[in-house]
Amino acid sequence: MKWNIQKRLLFLVLAAGILSFLTLSGLSFYGISAMRNEMISLGTEIGKAGANFTRELIMYQLKKTLGEVARARADFIEQEVNLIKQDVEIIANVMTQISSNPENYKPVKLLDPRFEEVRNFQPYVLYSPGLAENLSPELRHEIEIAGNIRNIFIANSKSFANYRTSFNVGSKNGYFIGATIYPKITGALPFSHEDIYQYDCRERPWYQNGINAKNAVFSDVFINNDTSDKYQAFSCSAPYYDKKGVAGVVSIGFSIDEISESISEQMVGENVLSFVLNEYGEVIISSFTSGELAVMLEEQDLRKSSGEALAYAARKMVEGDNGILAVTIDDEEYLLAYAPIKSMGWSFATLTLRKNINNSANESQQYFLNQIDIFLQKLRDKFFIMAIAALILLMGLLYFMISTSKNFSSRLIGPLHALSDGVREISSGNFDKKLDIKTGDEIEELANSFNGMTDELKTYMANLTSVTAERERIATELNVATEIQNGLLPKDFPTRADFELFATTTPAKEVGGDFYDFYFLDETHIAITVADVSGKGIPAALFMVISKTILNNFAVSKHNSEGLAEVVAAANDKLCTYNDAMMFVTAFIGVLDLETGEFTFVNAGHNPPVIFHAAENHCDFLDVKKNFVMGPMDNIPFVEQKTTFKAGDLIFIYTDGVTEALNVADEEYLPDRLIKFMNETDCRADLQTLLKNIRGDVADHVGEAAQSDDITMFALRFNGK
Repeated sequence: MKWNIQKRLLFLVLAAGILSFLTLSGLSFYGISAMRNEMISLGTEIGKAGANFTRELIMYQLKKTLGEVARARADFIEQEVNLIKQDVEIIANVMTQISSNPENYKPVKLLDPRFEEVRNFQPYVLYSPGLAENLSPELRHEIEIAGNIRNIFIANSKSFANYRTSFNVGSKNGYFIGATIYPKITGALPFSHEDIYQYDCRERPWYQNGINAKNAVFSDVFINNDTSDKYQAFSCSAPYYDKKGVAGVVSIGFSIDEISESISEQMVGENVLSFVLNEYGEVIISSFTSGELAVMLEEQDLRKSSGEALAYAARKMVEGDNGILAVTIDDEEYLLAYAPIKSMGWSFATLTLRKNINNSANESQQYFLNQIDIFLQKLRDKFFIMAIAALILLMGLLYFMISTSKNFSSRLIGPLHALSDGVREISSGNFDKKLDIKTGDEIEELANSFNGMTDELKTYMANLTSVTAERERIATELNVATEIQNGLLPKDFPTRADFELFATTTPAKEVGGDFYDFYFLDETHIAITVADVSGKGIPAALFMVISKTILNNFAVSKHNSEGLAEVVAAANDKLCTYNDAMMFVTAFIGVLDLETGEFTFVNAGHNPPVIFHAAENHCDFLDVKKNFVMGPMDNIPFVEQKTTFKAGDLIFIYTDGVTEALNVADEEYLPDRLIKFMNETDCRADLQTLLKNIRGDVADHVGEAAQSDDITMFALRFNGK
């Protein structure tokens, strides 16, 4: 029997469909079953490995956290004692000014405990034995002039209001000026007969520590017996001078108990304990109330502990190391994390029960295993549902294929030939060809679509030619705009011995709104500007040109006569007259005196610059006042600030394209990373290398992400004469 094309096509479609159906069904069920078994096996293995990894990770993180806590608490104590040292140096400097220039001060009467009641924060004067009865007019006048230190005492004492503290000034001539803080005493301070009549400051340890020192020095920890309750304390002393040389010693005595209470308030967890060793291996601060880790008023060297691990840890602490060690105390295993307090020669340690850490890790491991079991059960359920759904779907497809294949084959053959011939001619480039197919179905629609497509292709080809020419014209104009904008920014950076500067800018589009500028106002003053116009592209570039020109003109014409704040205010008023679009610009404008290093600046809503202090080899953000941005509102006052650069100091100014640079996860670079990187890199390198290093760190953060904003960086280093 002969079959026509329609029957053959029908047979082939049915045969191919049924064969494909059976093949796909078998493969699908086999694949689903195999995949199910493999995923269950793999999930079990991953679960076990993940649980073990989780336990190890938790252990690692907990140990790391202990180390970070120890370092943080050590840094806290370091900060506290450094603040005391700074206050002592301030008091010493003020006393030197008073003693060296007594004619600049008026006499001040201080309280005398012999005749008057003295309370907390009130400065008073004491005399060495016999001095008060033989006080010469000259020495009396000297004491009254020295009494001007009371203002500094009162100002500094506010920071110590909750701490047992004594502020001391001892003169080589035998008189003593002090102010005492005992928070627990609300009335008059209790002075003993010995305190008032037999006190000679020159015999006190704090005086003897400071009289021969060049700078502020700390004492060893000592037991203070000045009040009814004994407590541990230390002092920081420094000499002060008059026109003849050393005139006496200033000192601040501070209770260790307050530091201990501050640390205890910050400790997290009821089972976390801590203590501090001094350079002799003695426990001076502790949350232990008994045992060899408790504070002992008598000397007790922890390095000689009977516990080998604890003795070893004490030795490492005294040597100034940091780390984590396992120790046993009272038959309990602890993890001891320690870090040095360098300025005092002390070391801080935290202790956490080992079993608590193990329990946390075990709980995390078991939780992970439970979640894997739940996941595997859900996986089994999902595979069963998928198998049923796949079977139903395949059966439905088979039915649909059989019912539609006959009709499809009968209608497809003739029109397909005509369609094929027409499409072939169209594909050869004859867009005037029209397909005339009347089947009343999708093939007719397809033929009509091809007819419509040929018309659209003709129109598209014509439009494409026009659009291509227009895009080439715009691209050419943008290139010219880019060259013009680049030409407006100074590229010839001066090479001089007294200062260095370098700058770069990278727009996010062909043109941008960031700009920098520098120019000499006279032979000894150089002005610098870094600014960021709102938005990007052509509007920002145009507003950038206006802003740069106005700032330059006003700075050159008004700075010497009216000051930098007035220059910025006048430039802002001028910008407002050309700003119907209500754009704005953030700007940092500064003027550096190349002879003195004085740096005058105004910050108009811009990011705070970074200052590198060469003497300390340390970077921090410049303290800037919050001024309004320039452009949207006139008659705005701006605050002028000043600072002084020392030789080697550097200022780094940037736009928010640096700190707000986004990576593929939309995470910003942030100011914290910038200041951290600058403190880790070599800020004494040449400025081009420094900016290249900073730009490289921003690029490492951004990765494959597109540049989200204009990036401008400007560095100025003052070298001095």
